[in-house]
Order: sequence, then C-alpha cells, then structure tokens
Amino acid sequence: MQSINTLILTVFAALAMSACGGTTTYESYRPVKGAKTDIAYVNTTADFSQYRRLLVDEMGIFYPSHAPLSEQDLARVRMAFRTAFIAQLKDYEIVDKAGPDVMRVTASLVDLRHTAMGRLPNVSRDINDILQPGRLTFTIEMKDSRTDRVLLRAADTEKSPVIDLPEEGMARAVEVDAAAEYWAQLFRSFLDQNFGGH
Repeated sequence: MQSINTLILTVFAALAMSACGGTTTYESYRPVKGAKTDIAYVNTTADFSQYRRLLVDEMGIFYPSHAPLSEQDLARVRMAFRTAFIAQLKDYEIVDKAGPDVMRVTASLVDLRHTAMGRLPNVSRDINDILQPGRLTFTIEMKDSRTDRVLLRAADTEKSPVIDLPEEGMARAVEVDAAAEYWAQLFRSFLDQNFGGH
C-alpha cells in the first residue's frame, strides 16, 4: 500500500501544477486518516465547512473496449447509483450552477467484472494500480465548483465476492445495488462530518 500512496501523491502533484501568468503553483495532498476506502487524499488547504450545496456531475463509466457494456447495462448501473445517492443526499441541496458555497462532485465507475485484464488506458495510473479483474471500482472527486480545484479524491474497489451464477443478470444486479448503497453511505457519512451546512 505504501508504494501506491507514494505514487498517488506524485500523480496529484503533477495534476495540481498550473501555469498562471508565468507562475507555477503546486497543491499539496495528504492521506485521509481513518478512510474507509482503498485510497483517499485531501488537499491540505481544503475547508469543506464553506460548502453548503452540491453540484453533481453525471457519472462516468469506464470499461475495456473489448468488453463493452450494453446500453441497457449502462442505464442499469447509472440508475442504481443515482437511486442510492439521491436517497442518501435527500437532506442536502443539489444545484445545477457553480457558486461560492457549491462543491462539485464527480463520480466514476470502472467496471472490470467481465475481463481478466486489470488496467485501462483511459484511467489514471493511481486508479489503475488498485483495479482488480472481476471487480467494480468506484472513484469520486470533490472540487471547488468555481475554480475546479481538487479538494478530495478517493477510490474503492467493492468488497463483495465475485458472484458467478448461471443467472448472470440477476447476480450483476445484486452486486451493483450493493456496491452503490455501500459507496453512497460512505459519501453521506463524509458530508455529515465535514460539510458546512450540517
């Protein structure tokens, strides 16, 4: 795990560099203590108490090109996560525009349930390092909605065992619903502890 932590810090430093008026600035990130996810890093200057509303992007779904998801599967996965997150966020105000008290939330799902490979070319290196064939991996980024400055980034590979039953569709539905509920609860717990409006 230590090598992954070191790698992620390096990736964050590379992603956080920006040129503005000829000046290069750096963002610093540290591991989140007691995180319940496989990886979690927070900006050392992040102040989540200033945010009271959420701007939620549509979920991105990544999968190997040789093992594409059908439109029905994509819709099924998005609906499972939308339902779980809406249920957990019912006490929070969701908006569709950036603002000084608005935090942008971008969630993605990497689906490797139907492949033996463990890396994807269009997914960042730090996330690739925790991907497991046969598993779902959930990632989330929290950003300042006006500046897009990354405040927190976390990723987690679902813990439930791979279900290999003849009724594959049913097994996949159960697995996706369980993962969605698990991650939605983690996100709600973080907001309750850190968000300014609560």
